[in-house]
Amino acid sequence: MRSAATLVMVAAAVLAQATIVNRLPFAWGPGPDLVVAAVVAVALTTSPAAAAACGFGAGLAMDLLPPAEHAVGRYALVLCLAAYLVALLRRNTGAPGAVGSRASGWAAVGATAATALGVGAGYAAVGLLMGDQHMTPAAVGTGVGVGAALTVLVAPLVTLPVLRVRETLADSEFATVQGPMAPGGW
Repeated sequence: MRSAATLVMVAAAVLAQATIVNRLPFAWGPGPDLVVAAVVAVALTTSPAAAAACGFGAGLAMDLLPPAEHAVGRYALVLCLAAYLVALLRRNTGAPGAVGSRASGWAAVGATAATALGVGAGYAAVGLLMGDQHMTPAAVGTGVGVGAALTVLVAPLVTLPVLRVRETLADSEFATVQGPMAPGGW
């Protein structure tokens, strides 16, 4: 049940991002990144490998859905790495949201803010390495800052509901072909 609910919630975030947010004409540049907010919630409640898979899948979907104007795999790479690092840090530091404990809303919003900044900077760095003409220092600075701030503003509407649904549903509530799944995930 938890995996199915996660798939539906992350897919909804990807579709809302691609069909609504990315098509809005913001005068200041980028809008909020709903996909980052959803993937952070997943990363705070799962293993690093599962978080990386979720980040890669969501990022690849964003790379393939129009109006994608960049190389395929760029966003998938950055989001996969970001989700992996969030889950790894959560698991290894014993921070709120560690395996067996519940993440606080403030910690989730803080993780969303840090991840939005990291994803923006990582996306810009990959763009600079690939020779993207849209990546100028002024555009990167403004885009990363504004995008992260707007993502933090929508975090209570995206990250917190996904986080609470994932915490409510346990992996052990359903069985697979091999039997019950271990709480640690993969």
